[in-house]
Amino acid sequence: MKLKLDLHVHTSRSSDAFTPPDRLPAICRDRGLDGLAITDHNVLARDFDDELVIIPGIEISSRNGHVIGLGVSEAIPRGLSADETIRMIRDQKGVSIIPHPYDLLRSSVRPHLLAVRPDAIEVINSSSFLHSVTWKRARKFAERENYPTTAGSDSHIPQTLGRAYTVIECQSKDTGSILASLVAGSVSPVGGSVRASERFRKMFYGKRD
Repeated sequence: MKLKLDLHVHTSRSSDAFTPPDRLPAICRDRGLDGLAITDHNVLARDFDDELVIIPGIEISSRNGHVIGLGVSEAIPRGLSADETIRMIRDQKGVSIIPHPYDLLRSSVRPHLLAVRPDAIEVINSSSFLHSVTWKRARKFAERENYPTTAGSDSHIPQTLGRAYTVIECQSKDTGSILASLVAGSVSPVGGSVRASERFRKMFYGKRD
């Protein structure tokens, strides 16, 4: 089966995000998604839904930039090196993804400097600035080093969820099967960038809504 999953979504548990967790199922159904990964900042998601695929995840603030961990059972402390962070994800049998690796205006790991190999590289991040440059550089690196590639909206407001997603070909909707397929490279990143009006909306979302 093929599943459409937004692998980079923030909820109101992140201090800079405004999507209530209980709205995620309805939004996914509206956008034609089979599910998503909740990747709040330094907070492990443990949400589940009977109909949708909800992958537990976390976006960790390492010293070198952000690292996503999927399928982990315990939160990983912030402030470690990116290499240490990836090792801790691996110790929990989770999957590590380097999000927005070459963004200039966000805390981004430069994957070519890593000593420990992550499991995948995010090559489409809807919230990236100068995305025509950063996405191309991320994809070029991933192809050269033979990494699986992912896409995620990096959504912080309901309107942008699903703007990018990863098509994963897997045997079942079980988290283990999905993550095994991701690591094996049975993935296709899809999506586009958020609009300028949506960036502006995010800046003032909490004040207005």
